[in-house]
Amino acid sequence: MKEEKESIQAKSGSRTSLPGYIISVLLLVASPVVMFCAVQMITWLSGQKQLGHIMFRNVIKSLTEIPADYVIKNMWIYIAVLFVLILIFRKIRWAVLVYGVLLTVITLVNYYVVMFRGQAFMLLDVLGMGTAADVMGNYSFTVPRHLKIILFFEAAFLIFQFVFQKLELGKKSRKNLICRMGSLVILFIVAVQALPLLKNAQGVDLWNVNKDYTQKGYLYTLLLEARYISVEKPDGYSPQKVDEILAENEKETSEEKKTAAGNQTVPQNIIMIMNESLADFESTGDLQTDTEILPFIHSLNKNVTYGKLHVPTFGGGTARSEYEALTGNSIQFFPAACQPYELYVRDPEYGLADILGSQDYEPVAMHPNNASNWNRSKVYVRMGFDEFLSIENWGDEFCDRVRKHYYSDATVYDKIIKMYEDKEEDQKLFTFCVTMQNHGGYDETTNGEDYEPDVKLNYDEEYPYAETYLSLARQSDLAFKDLLTYFEKVDEPTMIVMFGDHWPQLEDGFFEQLLGKKKSSLETIESQITYTTPYIIWTNYPSETKEEDISCNYLGSSMLEKAGVQLTEYEQFLANLKEELPIIGVGAVCDKDGNWYTMDDLPEKYQTLLNEYQILQYNNQFEKKQIRESAFTVE
Repeated sequence: MKEEKESIQAKSGSRTSLPGYIISVLLLVASPVVMFCAVQMITWLSGQKQLGHIMFRNVIKSLTEIPADYVIKNMWIYIAVLFVLILIFRKIRWAVLVYGVLLTVITLVNYYVVMFRGQAFMLLDVLGMGTAADVMGNYSFTVPRHLKIILFFEAAFLIFQFVFQKLELGKKSRKNLICRMGSLVILFIVAVQALPLLKNAQGVDLWNVNKDYTQKGYLYTLLLEARYISVEKPDGYSPQKVDEILAENEKETSEEKKTAAGNQTVPQNIIMIMNESLADFESTGDLQTDTEILPFIHSLNKNVTYGKLHVPTFGGGTARSEYEALTGNSIQFFPAACQPYELYVRDPEYGLADILGSQDYEPVAMHPNNASNWNRSKVYVRMGFDEFLSIENWGDEFCDRVRKHYYSDATVYDKIIKMYEDKEEDQKLFTFCVTMQNHGGYDETTNGEDYEPDVKLNYDEEYPYAETYLSLARQSDLAFKDLLTYFEKVDEPTMIVMFGDHWPQLEDGFFEQLLGKKKSSLETIESQITYTTPYIIWTNYPSETKEEDISCNYLGSSMLEKAGVQLTEYEQFLANLKEELPIIGVGAVCDKDGNWYTMDDLPEKYQTLLNEYQILQYNNQFEKKQIRESAFTVE
């Protein structure tokens, strides 16, 4: 018996000519190069919105804009991935086929995520793919001409490779299998040992990730994002430091604040509504429509706190805003693109439900869609909600839809009213509701054939998605008016909080008209406007009226203060911090005087304040042994 050779060789049992062997080798060598070019061209296309005006030679030319050192770094990754697949499959043609399909899929994921969400796909988005897949089914997928051309040539290359590739990694045998699996184990160990090197590599531009994908390479940048997965302890962190910060905050809290709760009406009912994709474009820029979109919200001027709410996400990622509002924690201190609901929620998770539940309110969560979205079915239990009404247990009433897929705001508010009417007379109720009416997917696939927008834009270009969205937002305003009109007549003191979770993803041309320039050309501080939504804290009894722009992490403490209920030490810290830094935005903060600073240009005073905030948040969310529970709960 002849000794088997563990090397790449011609397929056994066949006579492969020298030309055939050369073709096989050339095809193998070309594979990482071809896939790198295809991946980068598709990635470049994802950042171009006016594809009809782009020549295909510009798509090819985009490859020359990647610096040579990044081309080399990417090629090593492409070669390594192919080598791993060859070790797994042994036959080169199968390895290359899987290689091509795998790379194409992860590239198209980014392409369509950018199209639908306006932000690039990131490594941590993988943990939210279940929810993403659920809502993506309501979007219309289109394949533009340039993308078709790339996919056609890529498919042709893979088919040609599959037909003419004759090389394989040794003969099929147990010894061969053991050697290949052993090589994989060694590669895995080396890769794990090399992970710390990512910490020293150049960082990713987290505010414009797709730019890095285009200029530094998609796979290389995606790999670098692994450095942001783990949450490290803040500088100076210790449980003792937490105690020091809380003690100092207690000294700084005025007696007036401490006694305010005893001097104001406390609501019997608190209704908090996170309105899907609700944005106030009329207060943002040059919106030209044939009718006002949010007339009722703009008219509120009595017993109301209102303003711009700075949220941590754009075009999607609803649960990020929700997490900040319910916990008081800031997304700023987490890895970029992470979804805390999928990653970090502990048991118990302290926040509004626990705080109000401890003060005799019955916490109820509502969401007229799947309970599993963003892991809410588990998260709400850990937060302390006594009940969660989702599409699975919603019932047969209050199911009206404005368009094909989603329940209307009006019908959801009717259900809130019914819950109020059915409760015990002395029962205190905290209701948190996440709506669905305005959810993305603004074409016929989501709307249904019968839906007709009733808002028209007055621009030279047509923006049908924007007109659909604005029509929906106008209906949200009408439904909110009906809700407040009902509770205005109710005897029980009632507070209603409503805020938008993020901007919708609409046509780039529309945003350019609205903002006066391309959204992609906005600098960090300029871009903050695209992370703002309206918020309202209204009461049906006399309360202070004021306009105040804040970030979403302060919404809960602002609500609790206005309600006059007991705050935790953590919420009181946030209330004090808000007086100095009312807005913690995306990559930037704004102080009490209206001065904006990027995170890389913060004065030392504000660096210290944010570090203290981060220390408290770390103890709240990640401390395993010495969590200061008393700081995050009420007696």
